[in-house]
Amino acid sequence: MVRAISVVALAVVLAGCGKAAGPSQTTTNAACALIAQPEQLFGAGAEIVGANDIGAGSCHFGSQDGRRGGDIIVFDGTAAATQYRQLAQKWAEVNRSPLQSVPELGDEAQLAGDLPGYQTQIVLRKGQSTVALLAWSGDPQIGGDDLALRMATAVAQALPASGLRRGGAGKAG
Repeated sequence: MVRAISVVALAVVLAGCGKAAGPSQTTTNAACALIAQPEQLFGAGAEIVGANDIGAGSCHFGSQDGRRGGDIIVFDGTAAATQYRQLAQKWAEVNRSPLQSVPELGDEAQLAGDLPGYQTQIVLRKGQSTVALLAWSGDPQIGGDDLALRMATAVAQALPASGLRRGGAGKAG
């Protein structure tokens, strides 16, 4: 069951890649709140769409011009370390480049860069939360790796060691 969730999580994260720019949407949840100042990463009027349909919640971020985007999925609970290992293993299997350890992010983190579409993936664990993160950028001002690392740093700083509480959905404005 957990393995199926891992594969689904990866598919959901990858499915967010390449979303076209459109009208700005803002629907937040606890996962979206992990990036406290998304306008610094995605610009004014960024699209922020949260969902509570997988894990402890997920969130999609996108710039108005469609040049930058990112997705996060949060998994909570006592199985966070197992979830982390399974995601890292799956990502290592499907990526051409080896995963790189990122020691300053939470308790453990791995980065997969050099992916098609200027994408970078990071899986990190802090306490009882594991976060799968994907960022992409076709913006010459910030590359995919840098955007992913900035997102992951914000997430790691905001994550409580006891895990994210599900919910918190509502409209922000």
